[in-house]
Amino acid sequence: MRPYLSQSIRQLRHLLKDMPIGMLTTQTSDGTTHSRPMVVDEIDESGWLWFLTDRSSRKALELIQNPQTTIAFQSPKGDRYVSVQGTAVIVKDAAKVRRLWKPALRAWFPRGPVEPEVVLVAVRVARAEYWLVPRRLTRVVGAAKSMMTGRRTDAGRHGILDLYHAPV
Repeated sequence: MRPYLSQSIRQLRHLLKDMPIGMLTTQTSDGTTHSRPMVVDEIDESGWLWFLTDRSSRKALELIQNPQTTIAFQSPKGDRYVSVQGTAVIVKDAAKVRRLWKPALRAWFPRGPVEPEVVLVAVRVARAEYWLVPRRLTRVVGAAKSMMTGRRTDAGRHGILDLYHAPV
C-alpha cells in the first residue's frame, strides 16, 4: 500500500471515530436520490466501509443498479462533518457476517447471522471531504467578536482525502 494512501485511511478512520451512523445515499432508477441512516459495522485497513443489510432491500437494489454512493456523517457534538463518496458492492460472505454480527440485528434478522437475506454492503471509499468546526461556545464568542470587529470569524478547517484503490 502506498504511504500516502495508508495515511489517508488512518485519517479517515480517525475522522469517523465515534460516528457509527451515516446517511447512505443511493440513486433511484428515475434519477432521484434516497438517503437512510446506516450503522457502519467496520472500516477496514484498506479504507472500505462495511454495512449489514437485507439483500432484497431498496438500498441493495439501488446500489446494484448504480453503485455510486455518498455517506454523510455528523459527530454527536456537531464539531465534525464527513462526506464520503465511493462505489458500493453487495457481498455475500457468511464468515464476515458472523464476525460483524451484533445481537441487536435480530430485530431485522430473527434467525441471526445465518439468515439467508443478510448481505454486506461494502463501500470502496474514493474520496472523503471533512469539516472540523469550533465547538459551540467558541463559535458564539467568535460570532460576537466578528460583529464587533467587522472581521470574518474562523469557520474551522476543511479538507479532502483522496483514496485510490485497485479496481474491485
